[in-house]
Amino acid sequence: MKVLLNKDVKKLGYRGDIVNVKTGYFTNFLLSEGLAIMADASVLKVQESRKAKLIMKKEQLVENAKEVVKKLKGIVINISKKITSKGKLYGGLSVDEIVDAVLAQTNVKLEPSYIKSEPIKEVGEHDVLVHIAEGAEATIKVIVEEKK
Repeated sequence: MKVLLNKDVKKLGYRGDIVNVKTGYFTNFLLSEGLAIMADASVLKVQESRKAKLIMKKEQLVENAKEVVKKLKGIVINISKKITSKGKLYGGLSVDEIVDAVLAQTNVKLEPSYIKSEPIKEVGEHDVLVHIAEGAEATIKVIVEEKK
């Protein structure tokens, strides 16, 4: 059965997509959670106009993301943390600390989900990938130093 998704559904599709699902899945999950409606002729017409607006909105978001990436290119973030006698960080460096440091230095507010990095647990220089949108990503340098 064809349904129109009202919200993004993992492993199924994005808001505005028309997808084929089994009747039981639609009735028991998608409809009851308000995630989708049945796709009849009138819904398909509305969906076409809605999809055009969503495409324009998505393009605008990608453009904004590219502007943010331009601001992030080449920045170096210095963070001081307490370390153990073996040179390891107490508790590591959290994504939130990286986000706060980027905000303080560049005045750019990032979502923690944009930071794609392995946990940083050692002093030194680390490359951190910031992935905002498809085709909009930058690598920033994070230098972790011993807090004096």
